[in-house]
Amino acid sequence: MVFTFLLIGCQSKKPSVFELPHLKKTDSLTQFIVDGKPFIMIAGELHNSSSSTPAYIQKTFNELKGMNLNTVIASIAWEQFEPEEGTFDYSLVDALIENARKQNLKLVLIWFASWKNGQSSYLPLWVKKDTRRFFRVQDSLGNEQETVSVFCEEAMKADAKAYKELFAHVKEVDYDGTVIMGQPENEVGIFLDIDHNEDVLELFKNQLVPDELMSYLIQNQNHLKESVRKVWAINNYPTEGTWSEVFGVAAYAKEFFMTWHYAHYINEVTKAGKEAHNIPMFVNAWIVQDPEDLPGVYPNGGPVSRVMDIYKAAAPDIDLVCPDIYLPNFKEIVAQYHRHDNALLIPESTLNVGRAFYAFAEHDALCYSPFGIEDGSENFLFKEAYGVLNELAPLITKYQGTGKMRGILREGDETGSQITLGNHQLTIEYNTDVDESFGLIIQTKEDEFLISGMNFKVFFSSIVPNQTAYIGQVWEGEYNNAKWNPIRLLNGDESWHNEVVRVFGKKHKTGELIEIGSNSYQEDPFTYSSNNIKEITTPGTYQVQIYIR
Repeated sequence: MVFTFLLIGCQSKKPSVFELPHLKKTDSLTQFIVDGKPFIMIAGELHNSSSSTPAYIQKTFNELKGMNLNTVIASIAWEQFEPEEGTFDYSLVDALIENARKQNLKLVLIWFASWKNGQSSYLPLWVKKDTRRFFRVQDSLGNEQETVSVFCEEAMKADAKAYKELFAHVKEVDYDGTVIMGQPENEVGIFLDIDHNEDVLELFKNQLVPDELMSYLIQNQNHLKESVRKVWAINNYPTEGTWSEVFGVAAYAKEFFMTWHYAHYINEVTKAGKEAHNIPMFVNAWIVQDPEDLPGVYPNGGPVSRVMDIYKAAAPDIDLVCPDIYLPNFKEIVAQYHRHDNALLIPESTLNVGRAFYAFAEHDALCYSPFGIEDGSENFLFKEAYGVLNELAPLITKYQGTGKMRGILREGDETGSQITLGNHQLTIEYNTDVDESFGLIIQTKEDEFLISGMNFKVFFSSIVPNQTAYIGQVWEGEYNNAKWNPIRLLNGDESWHNEVVRVFGKKHKTGELIEIGSNSYQEDPFTYSSNNIKEITTPGTYQVQIYIR
């Protein structure tokens, strides 16, 4: 029996015909097409429990007003969607769609089901209680864990059935294309070297490496991740055999085995969802925290960069493998996930908004999304910077894949960098006296550049012998509906007489909560107490003209 719980409004209009969101791929670029045009997700992910009741969903979406998001990532838990086997509750997905639609936001749905963060806490009670039908992982001592085993076919079938039902309902009620992507499962893997169920150990010992994986390795031998190539090389690149015959018996052979089965399981779930509603689907990874960590220290079997090739071979229905990035070496990590067959999409990260500028400009990212986005509702820098990204989004999508767009991001003790665009060499000097220096640079013409960001300087020179580059004019301004609106011409002291572009950003003065008599109030942005003035810098945008002589 199937019960349908709908919020008023979700089916108030007849379904319309619209172009499904999809990935458009060329040899050098993948773009996300939404409503018929390239789209970048200037996004935020809700806390895990923020979508657990319709009332809390509405409260949370109200907190997002003014944050300059264009996309929200939110979870649907299997335990709430299918509280009894075969009985589905659509009220939460309806509430998410309705609230996103009211605020003109796109929506990405995360499916918390068989696994989340390597655990199985979001399983329905009818799955949790039946450990015979839905058997669990075992450790080396034979102790049963609370995590469902990836080798449990009954769990895979039930998960896939529910995921298909979820997206069949989305297709039915989402008349305007509010839902643009799905994420099946979340940060999967086990904190063990292998599932020690006897049948699994026997399978690892005797199962032949699947033909699909062997064919992939052979066809892509010259392009494999070094982490995969090195393990395959242990036995001199065999083209057939068991897991141990092909990859040896060390920890990474077990990881490849576990990864294959996780990828296969999630692909079956993904395929079921796409059969109902064919929109892009991605998986996310709890990434390796330390290069010396062995599988099981991080979730073993998850889509970490080390085993991306195995996911590509095992899971053709999964469009993207994506990193959740909380570590400080952001630039190194995004470079590991951005490759010719995998566009960069960052579903979880921090409120460090400079990461968004860098990812969109340097790696043609499809999405940047801090986790717990509602926590940033009072973060003035974040909101203003996201506003600038929204202004620049048409330019960013226009210059994706052209090689004329670069990202700027200071990490650690970096003092600067150099980039080449056309015949110009740009020397970037970071302001090291502040916490954040970031931005982006687009070469819009041979002698014209758009620069946006804060807390850095740009010097220009020519790479052509016997030529010198000079800054002609620097205009500060903004974009309104993709049209440039100049605000002031910067010369003299503002640009050291056109020697440098000083990307210092906009300065804002804000007040703090103060008390006068018995009344407490928040000062408006133009009235201050002398003891409570704060100066905040946010990104500025500049057009720069260069001439050569």
